[in-house]
Amino acid sequence: MADQPATGRREPLALQLLRRFCATEGLHLVAEPEYGYAGYVEARSGRRHFFKGAGFDLNGAGAAAIARDKGYSADFLARAGLNVPATLLVTTPRFVADIRMKNPGVADRLAGPETAQAFAARVGFPVFVKPNEESEGRGVLRAATPDQLRGALEQLGNAYDRLLVQEEAKGRDYRILMLDGECLAVFERWPFRVTGDGRNTLAALIDAATQGFASDGKGRKISAEDPRIRTHLAACGLTLDHVPAAGIPVPLLPNSNLSSGGTAVDVSDRIAPELTSIAAAAGRAIGLRFYGLDLMAPDIASAEDYKILELNAAPGLSHFHRIGPSEAAKVEAIYERVFEAIARDLQAGT
Repeated sequence: MADQPATGRREPLALQLLRRFCATEGLHLVAEPEYGYAGYVEARSGRRHFFKGAGFDLNGAGAAAIARDKGYSADFLARAGLNVPATLLVTTPRFVADIRMKNPGVADRLAGPETAQAFAARVGFPVFVKPNEESEGRGVLRAATPDQLRGALEQLGNAYDRLLVQEEAKGRDYRILMLDGECLAVFERWPFRVTGDGRNTLAALIDAATQGFASDGKGRKISAEDPRIRTHLAACGLTLDHVPAAGIPVPLLPNSNLSSGGTAVDVSDRIAPELTSIAAAAGRAIGLRFYGLDLMAPDIASAEDYKILELNAAPGLSHFHRIGPSEAAKVEAIYERVFEAIARDLQAGT
């Protein structure tokens, strides 16, 4: 049984599926009535499993916090012998000044913009700059020169105190979904991009593409005015006035998140067993049970030259669900497995 929503708002996908599961399994579901974004599942014993958004109690609070902190998680993964891009945590002068008032010794050890430039010179340009704790690709910038790196640090430093500077990981972009050491699905992802027609400028192509986003109901959070697009094009030596040749794709963002206009295809049947083991080891290194692992590799069929970009302890699946009927069925099967794990945990506590 379940408490019904008080409003006519459309419920999040995870809640819709969880409501159906609880009705079948005889579990009581409570969700906050306005948006259905948070709540809990309760067994007859009174034992509860809480959720918020795509985050479930399957992952401990400490493990989820470490996964969200990209600097810490990269360190934990590297200590476990897993391949990650060379990474530097950079703090803004504002943050250093604040820490200095509390602990001058710690402030003296924090890396700033000068250290970031030396790091980039050592690992080689381009590098990526991103908020240390953010999701859905927000704030990810690519810097191909020292001046672009300086600009990226200044731009993001206005909104975030701690930034990550990371060497470029080459290859194809994959999201691997894992539960208790088992691979549930693998999606290959591509960043938001437009394809040239030999006539229109990038500005016109982008405007047409983002207008399509607004009308197709797939929930992407990007517009033609997004400053990340201009910044990324500049890092690639392009401007909005550029007219790409017919048939030439032009990536517009440095990340492949579906929420930012990216696309994806299910390649679950191609993952190398060694990569499944690597993905499971990554979860153990941080203490996660259910998570999405973002990985770059030449091909998902081989573990050669892979780099783990990050782990997401609350992987959203609604964008994958909207790709098409087969992807929707895959996502619903994944959530079924997650809810079954929740039910087992509740039963184990009786």
